[in-house]
Amino acid sequence: MFNVEPQEQWDAKEAVEFEVYVAARHRKMIKAAAWAGTALLVNILCIVPFAKGNFLHGYAEPVGRILVYCAMAFFLWFVLRVAFVWSSWQSARETRREFGDPQ
Repeated sequence: MFNVEPQEQWDAKEAVEFEVYVAARHRKMIKAAAWAGTALLVNILCIVPFAKGNFLHGYAEPVGRILVYCAMAFFLWFVLRVAFVWSSWQSARETRREFGDPQ
């Protein structure tokens, strides 16, 4: 921050430990975002038969409305998970920038 030289340096062992931890955490975040995106996609595909002209359109009011509300919740869940992926990446990048490369 403010183009200040890092106060501490880490050695090669700490850098390797950090990279292993960051890679595991980032994979976990990406996996959770993929699950949220899959759940959203499946829910949207479940809404399609309730559209006008399809065979379940008569049940669109009670069931279709519930599915649309669930899709809104899944969309929020997906957006939050994608934000967590971005913040995980951003945090690791800033930590690397702060401590610099090991010598």
